[in-house]
Amino acid sequence: MYRQMSFTLIIILAGITATLSFAQRPKPKEEEIRGHTMYTLMEPGAIPAIFEPEFVSFEVADSFYYDNEPLIAVSSGDEARGYSIWHLDRHEVVNDVIGGTVIAVTW
Repeated sequence: MYRQMSFTLIIILAGITATLSFAQRPKPKEEEIRGHTMYTLMEPGAIPAIFEPEFVSFEVADSFYYDNEPLIAVSSGDEARGYSIWHLDRHEVVNDVIGGTVIAVTW
């Protein structure tokens, strides 16, 4: 009985949270560009870029990433880096330096 009540409470709370979240969502801005309607949901610069990425060793990364997890791989000379797609989903751009070359990794 206790488990059923807590499960029902979680469903009710999830429904209330989803409704509040939807109500607070900004309305898209509509703009016409060359005869096509474009919708802007976020203002430019609303998703923060990563300017000083931190990396872990392969052994550490292997312990918490899935084997089939998508990465963007970049190598230059003896250096190689992997940029996790799920991190890039939240940031979109990583500004980095690899092999002495300034790069921007984007998703």
